[in-house]
Amino acid sequence: MLINGKKIADNINKKTKQGVVFLKKKGLKPKVVVFLVGNLKESELYVKRKRELAGELGLNFLLKKYSEEISEKKLIDDLVKTQKQRDVIGCIVQLPLPKNFDQKKVLSNLSPATDIDCLTDENLGRLIKQDVLVEPPTAGAIMEILADLKIDLKGKMVVLVGAGLLVGRPVSMLLLPRGATVMICNSKTKDLKAKTKQADIVITGVGKKNLVDYKMIKKGAVVIDAGFVYENGKVFGDVAWEKIHKKGGTVTPTPGGVGPITVAKLFHNAIICGKEKLR
Repeated sequence: MLINGKKIADNINKKTKQGVVFLKKKGLKPKVVVFLVGNLKESELYVKRKRELAGELGLNFLLKKYSEEISEKKLIDDLVKTQKQRDVIGCIVQLPLPKNFDQKKVLSNLSPATDIDCLTDENLGRLIKQDVLVEPPTAGAIMEILADLKIDLKGKMVVLVGAGLLVGRPVSMLLLPRGATVMICNSKTKDLKAKTKQADIVITGVGKKNLVDYKMIKKGAVVIDAGFVYENGKVFGDVAWEKIHKKGGTVTPTPGGVGPITVAKLFHNAIICGKEKLR
């Protein structure tokens, strides 16, 4: 089975459109602002997708683009000032930032109330305590896929390939309360194939082309690829999904799998934050 990310995303986007209408009736002109530093191709592609979807959803979208020469202080000052505006319901600092920036320091100046990427310490802490206002978009997208597949996670063996802040760690926090057995693998993990072959569900988020192939997956397993590689004008994931699909596996394609759902979840988070702002 090939998992149709666009279909799942469309269902989320319908709810988001309704939310946009609601916020406008309440007097808001809902706006999402993206802060982009530098010219990384992958980041520019992400931002392009976000701009396009925001337009379809009826959201105002503002891209604040800076050269790598901008000072960290100027970026932070602009971020703090922007998120205080009444109509701004979501702020995104596009990652990764150039190496001359203290990423943790910049993100610490995001307000949890407009942090639709769920990267602030407060929002991540709420995730650990199972008291979330918004879920990290990619992690939330993965959970949407599992829900769409109607998988009962109790007792399932889930192997996460990648222990990063955007996928591995937040996904583990969402899986554990649902009764899954979770193993997180990183670059130091020995014999990755032996680990993934045990899994009922394999989830990746590394950004390394063809890291996982069909020989690493047991029969009947579900494979969800949240990795992203931009190479020679094409988008690839961590998983060589075509062979897994041909062998009868349930897998997300790249593109068209996790990606559309992630962007849909991001803007749905904005609606949640916008409604919270009206309280």
